[in-house]
Amino acid sequence: MQEVSNICKAIWLAIGGAVGWLVDEFEPTFPLIIVMILFVVYDAVTAFQLDKRVRAAHPEQVKERKSKFSSYLFGKVVRETIPKRLALILLAFLCEKYVCVHVKIPLSYIITGVICFEQFWSVLENESSCRDENESRFWKILQRIMIDKTERHFDVELDELKDKNKEKEK
Repeated sequence: MQEVSNICKAIWLAIGGAVGWLVDEFEPTFPLIIVMILFVVYDAVTAFQLDKRVRAAHPEQVKERKSKFSSYLFGKVVRETIPKRLALILLAFLCEKYVCVHVKIPLSYIITGVICFEQFWSVLENESSCRDENESRFWKILQRIMIDKTERHFDVELDELKDKNKEKEK
C-alpha cells in the first residue's frame, strides 16, 4: 500500500516538475499567447455579429440555406485555430531561443504579429460586410478594399442577392 502511495507521489512530483519547467521555459510567450487568443476570439465574435446582420438583411435566403456561423464552428475555432496558432508561436520562440542564438531575430513576435494582422483583417471584413447604404462611409470605403463575407454565408454570389432585393423593391 505504501509502495503505491510512493509511486503516486513520484508521478505527481514528475508532473509538477514538467509543468514548472514548461512555465519557466515559455514564460516570455504568455503575453503573446494572450494577445493572439484575444484576436482570434474577437474575430469569432464579429463573425457572430455578421451572421446576425445577414439574417436580418436576407431572411428568405437564411431559411433556404444553413447559416455559416454556429456553435460548432465557434468550438472549431477554440479546438483547432487557437492550438495551431499557439503551436506556431511556441515553435517560433524555440527557434528564436535555440536555433537563432547568434542572430537576434524576434521570431515569436513576428509570428504573433502576422497572426494578429490576419485576424484583424478578418475582423474588418466581418464588420464591413452586409452593411446598409446609410451606415458610415468608413464601412463603404473598406468594402472597396475587402471581401464582402455575405456571399460566404449563403454560398452564392453577392450580385444574386442584390438582384433579388432589387426585384422585391420594384
